[in-house]
Amino acid sequence: MTLSFEKFRDKASRKVNIDLSSYKMKRVKRRINSLMDKHNIADYDQCLNELKTNSKFKKAFLNHFTINTSEFFRNPKNFKFLQEKIFPELLAEKRKIKIWSAPCSDGSEPYTLAIILNELNINPNRFEIQATDVDRQIIQKAKKGVYNHNSVKKVEPKILNKYFSEEDDKYILDPKIKHQVRFKHHNLLTDNYGSQWDLILCRNVFIYFTKEIKDEVTQKLTNALRKDGYLFLGNTEYLLQPDSFGLEKEYASFYKRKT
Repeated sequence: MTLSFEKFRDKASRKVNIDLSSYKMKRVKRRINSLMDKHNIADYDQCLNELKTNSKFKKAFLNHFTINTSEFFRNPKNFKFLQEKIFPELLAEKRKIKIWSAPCSDGSEPYTLAIILNELNINPNRFEIQATDVDRQIIQKAKKGVYNHNSVKKVEPKILNKYFSEEDDKYILDPKIKHQVRFKHHNLLTDNYGSQWDLILCRNVFIYFTKEIKDEVTQKLTNALRKDGYLFLGNTEYLLQPDSFGLEKEYASFYKRKT
């Protein structure tokens, strides 16, 4: 008797150390089935066996499943608000601010934050940027700071020329910016969030979670913020009742902790 999808999902979760039941069932099934088609895998039994015995396939499974779509200055209006309103407010209140980008994917987002702070002429001693992701491979890629054209298509030419060098159709980030971001592995579903963050970016990941997990993660993110700290979500993500988490909507995808 072949494995049902639910049983495969639970066994695969333990094998790859990601709780697939926390994600929307249809999305998970669609992504896994497309990967199986790509690798000519007939059923879930064979897929599970490949996960157990084939390290190359296991890596492909993780890469296919984790969310690694990102770019610099994604949703420019929000980053403009961050530059003109949020950062000046936070820096006026504290000598040093703590920022967390989770998940950070290929590093485009946390590096965008560092670029903005440099454009505001803020001394690097006045900010800490932590960038985390569940995908160890994408973290290694992020640390290199090498990007293609699609990643930098929203970067203004003067910023591009100032912070990137071009080589063989690749855009190489200024080492000064790279040194201002600290990367580490982190699982939003299982690991500790820390505390007293001034700004947390958790963008374009809620759309993959079930409602229960989304609510749980939202509360944990809120608890990790200091009072009057900000949570920055993706453009297509919103909280129907932010006050139930102790948050207040400030602008577009920005929520402020009020309690």
